[in-house]
Parts: sequence; C-alpha cells; structure tokens
Amino acid sequence: MTPRVSVLIGAYDNAATLGRAIEAILGQTVADLELLLIDDGSRDATPQIIAAAAARDGRVRALTMERNVGISRSLNEGLRAARAPVVAVQDADDHSEPERLERQLALLDARPEVAVVGTRMHEVDPAGRPLAARTSFRAGDVNDVLLRFNPIPNTCSAFRRELALDLGGYDPRYRYAMEYDLWLRIADEHVVTALDAPLSTRVMGSSNVAARAERAQTSEAIVIRARTLARRRTLRGASGLAIPVLSWLTPTPLKRARRRQLGQAP
Repeated sequence: MTPRVSVLIGAYDNAATLGRAIEAILGQTVADLELLLIDDGSRDATPQIIAAAAARDGRVRALTMERNVGISRSLNEGLRAARAPVVAVQDADDHSEPERLERQLALLDARPEVAVVGTRMHEVDPAGRPLAARTSFRAGDVNDVLLRFNPIPNTCSAFRRELALDLGGYDPRYRYAMEYDLWLRIADEHVVTALDAPLSTRVMGSSNVAARAERAQTSEAIVIRARTLARRRTLRGASGLAIPVLSWLTPTPLKRARRRQLGQAP
C-alpha cells in the first residue's frame, strides 16, 4: 500500500542527534508514512542507529551510500526510492512538531497548484536554548520573494515527488544551497508556499552549514540566482543579488559579532 508521505533524513556522522530526529517523524499525527534513513558513508554509530530503527518500526527503510557522496546525491537516492506522492525532508540534527506533516499534507490536498510547502521554524542552539531567528521567513505564497531569500530550508519542506523528479531532483553541483535551486526551478511553473506556524525546529550551532560554510553557501546562492535570471530570460528580480553579494563581501567575524548582539546563531 502506498504511504501518504515519504520522509527523507540524510545522515552523515549524526549519531548524537539522529535518534531524536527519527522519533520526531515516527511520532507524527500522520501514521501512514514511510521514513527513509539515508546513511551517507558515516563513520560513527549512525548505521547502527538506522538499523535499530528499521528493526523496531516497519515504516523505516534504510538506504546506504557506499561512500560519502554529499547531501544532494544522497537525497536524490531517497527521492527515487520514495513510494509516496509527497516527499518531506528533515535534517538529522533537527526535529518537527507532531502535526507538521498533517498540516503540510492538508495544504497540498487543498491546493493542487502548490508544489512545495514549508513552515515557520524555531531556531535553537545545540543545548535547546531559543535563538532569535536568523533565517528570513515569509508566510503564504512566496514565489515573489524567492529571488531575494529562501524562506523554506530543506528541513521544513514537503513537496510533490513527481514534479521534483521531472526536474532532475537536487542539482549535485550545489552542496549547501541545493534546495534553494530546486524551489526556484519548481517556482518557474508552480506555487511555493509556507505555513505561518512553527512546526519545525532547526538546531543552529558551529557544525551547522550556515556557520561552517557560510561563504560557500552564499556563493552558491548568488550563482543560483544568476542562473535563474538567465533561465527565465529576465532581469526582473535581479535586485535580489544585492544582499547576498554584500553578505559575501562582508568579513565573517563582523557578521558574527552582529549576530551575537542580536541573539542569533553564529
């Protein structure tokens, strides 16, 4: 029987947090789901945690990469293996409120024109202490702001599987902003929206991509915007390049000092 939703968790050396991430999905109010746990060549206890979850709950499926191939390629493997018409993603160090998937599926059922739905997120440090939001957010349909910022990090997303597959899934050229590229390609023809409810929690620490690879992530976002403008053959939205270019030019220590003042993640 086809599940209502397939959830992908890609993991690379995430033994410390993976158990909580798994329980957050298995505890969803939508019980008719499958959880694909993708081990991207981990060297810690991640494979054992995945195996134990699969033995404990028949909704869990394990996918193992022969070596570390990166998040884009590993999630694409999960996307191809998924059986449900809707795929949701949660990072291995994050977690979700129990009603997250129920709310996202309800919106996708009610609005066939919507292809991607995200949520507002809590942001916390590794000890669980609340942080001021660093991730920009806008509720409702977000097509008109996507070239300025990405309001839907991968970890809070749900999307229509066939549409994503038809577009080739995540582009493996991108290591840090691959979902931003996918949303923009989907938004060429479909609606991308976000629920104004904090249904996901994102852990922001020194190991988070936004901290350890900030300049590389910003560089990718600049390239993605430029390629989107070229694909669409328009300069409409080109002003969205200004802020990321300025961010890329600003010294990282200066930005981190400002974030500390604001109570944000590094």
